[in-house]
Amino acid sequence: MSVRHKLVGNAAVYLGANVLNAAIPFLLLPVLTRVLSPADYGTLAMFSIAVSILGAFTGLSVHGAIGVRYFTLERAALADYVGACVTILALSTLTLVALVAALGAPLAAVSGVPADWLLVAVVLSGLQVLGNIRLSLWQVAGQARRFGSFQVGQSLLNAGLSLLFILALGMGWQGRVSGQAFALGTFGALAVWLLRVDGLVRLGRAARAHAGDALRFGVPLIPHVLGALMLATSGQFFVTNMIGLNETGIYVVAAQVGAVVGLIADAFVKSYSPWLYERLKDETPAGKQLIVGATYAIMLGFLLLSAAACAVVYWLFPYVVGERFMAARGLSFFFIFGNGFTGMYLAVAGFFFFTSKTKYVSVVSLSAGLLALAAMWLGARAWGLQGIAAAFLFSQVAMLALAWAGANLVYPMPWLQFGPAIAALRRV
Repeated sequence: MSVRHKLVGNAAVYLGANVLNAAIPFLLLPVLTRVLSPADYGTLAMFSIAVSILGAFTGLSVHGAIGVRYFTLERAALADYVGACVTILALSTLTLVALVAALGAPLAAVSGVPADWLLVAVVLSGLQVLGNIRLSLWQVAGQARRFGSFQVGQSLLNAGLSLLFILALGMGWQGRVSGQAFALGTFGALAVWLLRVDGLVRLGRAARAHAGDALRFGVPLIPHVLGALMLATSGQFFVTNMIGLNETGIYVVAAQVGAVVGLIADAFVKSYSPWLYERLKDETPAGKQLIVGATYAIMLGFLLLSAAACAVVYWLFPYVVGERFMAARGLSFFFIFGNGFTGMYLAVAGFFFFTSKTKYVSVVSLSAGLLALAAMWLGARAWGLQGIAAAFLFSQVAMLALAWAGANLVYPMPWLQFGPAIAALRRV
């Protein structure tokens, strides 16, 4: 199988897994919105946000380091490295449990989530990282089918148990959270067992050195995760507070339509990253020209994909979305192209992860997040809903520009050698 066919095949598997994972919560929506009260649904939403925020601190993003070290360590050393990362995950999760337990009352007041369930959120965020370690190793090894099977299986168990607890046992929003907890716990245990079966986890003598390396990689990524959350949630905040709750629904529908391109971007990058890391070890001019050619091809591909998606959405929109939400059709174009630029950014961000210069990723994400806040505020005052959506697109373009400039600092590439780059790509 050629490299091109393997990349496309793996990307298709990742895309299928992403689509199924995105579809399962969407299919639960009609049930949850009929069974749960608005207050319960709000609590559930805040619980999900709490898990996302806590996930920036449990594990300290060390699972990303494992994906990079896979290409530089022998198998025995890699197993020691994974063992050190699992130890970091356990210690950081226990530390966070203690902090949340001590600050339970004020955190519950701010989040709207009961203090005891915030402790559950900490544990769930740690279990997610544990699963991500197993998924990361499959991804870099190019084992897309195992990756997809694990991911989809966990989501199906999550959805099935949630429906059981809510509909059969009448547990309310706690049933949805309990379903998530049982699913993550089951697959977290499965992840550890699979790591042991594959001989990919153990505690060796070099644990301290490996832990230090993983922390140097992961800790600078915490602002990056927080910046990404800022980019993802600030638009809804500005629409609700500066325009109105009715327009928030239109904004969210447009964002969900545009997220389809984001799913494709995420699927492709999961397939592309292992190829990029392998090629970055080749520091010859020919190797660099191939990477440059591939990067430009990816950028052109996402531009064409975004344009095609806009045409399809314009045609299908009246058949998919109710008449009251037709204003979201034009708005969705901003999110389609915004997610296209996110795909381009992800292709460039691999240079930071390969070189372990992850602090630059945090600088880029936080800078783009702050630009998004300023642009959305100005856009809302000047053009209303469209101004906020346009600001989202602007922030994604800015993030790509910042990442591209930073990537050239940490790993200089012949970006202006267009002819040799195209020739190198044609030889693949």
